Amino acid sequence: MIGVVGGSLSGLAAAYRLRQRGYDVRVFEPGDELGGIAATTPSPTSPSSSSAQSPSSSAPSQSPSWPSPLSPSSPSGTATTPLERVPVSFTRPRDEVALELLAELGLSGHLEWGPIRTAMYVDGIVHPVDAPWEFLAYPPLSLSDTARLAALQSGIDCRGLPRRRPQFDAYEPSDYSDVPAEAFVREHASDAVYERFYGPLLEARFGSAAANVSAAWVLEHCRGRVDRTRFGREKHGYFAESAAVLVEALVDAVGRERIATNARVSELGTADGAVESLTVDRGDASERHAVDAVVLATVPEALESSLGSPSVSFRTRTCLRVSTTAETQLTDAYRVTMVDDAPFGELVAPTIPRSPDASSGHRYYLLDGGEAVADGRSSATIERRWLEALASRFSAFDRNDLVAVDSTRIRQPVPDGVHSSVNGASPHARATDLDGIYDATVVRQPQFPQRRAGGALETGLRCARAVSEPSRRSRLDGRRITEQ
Repeated sequence: MIGVVGGSLSGLAAAYRLRQRGYDVRVFEPGDELGGIAATTPSPTSPSSSSAQSPSSSAPSQSPSWPSPLSPSSPSGTATTPLERVPVSFTRPRDEVALELLAELGLSGHLEWGPIRTAMYVDGIVHPVDAPWEFLAYPPLSLSDTARLAALQSGIDCRGLPRRRPQFDAYEPSDYSDVPAEAFVREHASDAVYERFYGPLLEARFGSAAANVSAAWVLEHCRGRVDRTRFGREKHGYFAESAAVLVEALVDAVGRERIATNARVSELGTADGAVESLTVDRGDASERHAVDAVVLATVPEALESSLGSPSVSFRTRTCLRVSTTAETQLTDAYRVTMVDDAPFGELVAPTIPRSPDASSGHRYYLLDGGEAVADGRSSATIERRWLEALASRFSAFDRNDLVAVDSTRIRQPVPDGVHSSVNGASPHARATDLDGIYDATVVRQPQFPQRRAGGALETGLRCARAVSEPSRRSRLDGRRITEQ
């Protein structure tokens, strides 16, 4: 049997591929929900239903398998549309491996594709920042700073002009994995480009840990393999029904009877330098399972000392989800980074296509970089302050249009020391001498420390291939497992 520790997207993808190849697989999820970054919750039905939850705050369930998120859950027994914890989307060609998996699962037709707009909120105005001419209208940057930013985003090293000729295709992200983003942008663009563009962007995503994000992340952000329109807008694919359809499809393919929630792996049994068993705690009972290999989609605290802790920590981001009945959107941008001072760092407004019988209105996600949890603020305080800030910055927002407000929390990985993984070859790997241990945790995912559904699925598939093909087997020694 292959034991998969963690029911995140990477764990479910690994279990799915291993089941396809004829392996007996069991998935042990320590919490009560599956999907990781693609996890969903029931749609809230009233404002002031704020319920900030940590991933482990829900009451334990004794069910041996995972209930469907698409099951009827309203008092009347009618099905409700699950609400994504955070917006989930895919891009081409960066997520091509994940998109091939979606095709296998019959989900390609569930994706709706379209261009998105990104913007910065400065001086009370939302400024689009996709097309080159939009940067010319971005007030915090001078004309020379705008030119330096455009050169950086085009991969042109123009330092030393006019004495030195510009170098084209100058930046390979993997070459800058250990270079701090701030130092890189200040040197290769300007102080203003960092302080008024990339600095706010990094702080919105990573909070005070932005200093530990490398230049590779910046280069992937501005030059990553993403299809764009001629106006510079990225093309994204969304699930119209929410990411619950993806988690549901993976669970069905693996087999619900093979997935256990509230099942904490507390011990690894070994013999002759190889793993041979797992001890799983479920409530007051413990179970021992013989295993041939273990896939780690998450690492329980009880095993960190034996497996070695990676040089990575986590911040807890707060996400306030706001549902309204308003017909007019607050903004036509998908993601707005708050350059002006605000309690939240980003406003995300997914443009998810709606079926004719779907309710009208719009949904917004407000996210910070981890400050609210670090400061110990209650969910009620967060809701009050953030809604006040939203109303003061977006005049179209009216609290009378609110359908529901709730908050959730997301674990954001942050490297201890500067590094970003571009292709899954992260030095933040665990050190262990045990054979039969395979790493599908977040530190192995492409574009670490950025959490992406496509990266998680790709990592799970890579790990499954390493398990099933002996010539590709790798211990957790930092070597990359490639998908060919």
